[in-house]
Amino acid sequence: MTKIITEADQRHYSIAIPFIDEENLLFQIRSDKLSRQPGDICFPGGAVEKGESPERAAIRELTEELLLREDQIVLQEAACLLISGSAVIHCFPCCINGYKGSFNSGEVSEVFHVPVTFFEKTPPMIYEVDWKPVFPEDFPFDKIHGGRNYGWRPHKSQIRFYEYGGRVIWGMTAKIIENYVTNGSERKLSNHCDLDV
Repeated sequence: MTKIITEADQRHYSIAIPFIDEENLLFQIRSDKLSRQPGDICFPGGAVEKGESPERAAIRELTEELLLREDQIVLQEAACLLISGSAVIHCFPCCINGYKGSFNSGEVSEVFHVPVTFFEKTPPMIYEVDWKPVFPEDFPFDKIHGGRNYGWRPHKSQIRFYEYGGRVIWGMTAKIIENYVTNGSERKLSNHCDLDV
């Protein structure tokens, strides 16, 4: 197998794409108490711990953030693998049986659901952003042919936004949703789990 040069620098994360029934996706709003991305709308997820598989990480995060039992979760095969900088994000569709709206208030301030048909019918708003390098004061330009005038290539990226019911779903979460609904993913989760439990 070919080894990725930056593999040692990469951090793996797992994200669950949770359905609470055949047609509704569950989202959570991150608690304002959190130091990273407070108030953002996202899917349950987090870092893959040492010795843990991405699948186990997704299940663990679902149990911790939504206060679920493992037997309520039916995880599907990963729908996509998203690489963002040094982060490798494994995205798993899943079905949650018998969900009653519970969540861990230390990590989550609110949960809500959106029909997947909304995303199928509504393309995201897309904004292109230029990212330019910012160098430390002691950067050794004298060691580079052209120095400060070297032809640094700016990095472009697209940031996506969905708006539903007065809520804004954006960034990586919006990118995961768009990929999931546009790439022919099987969403008939009722074939794989008992939605009436």
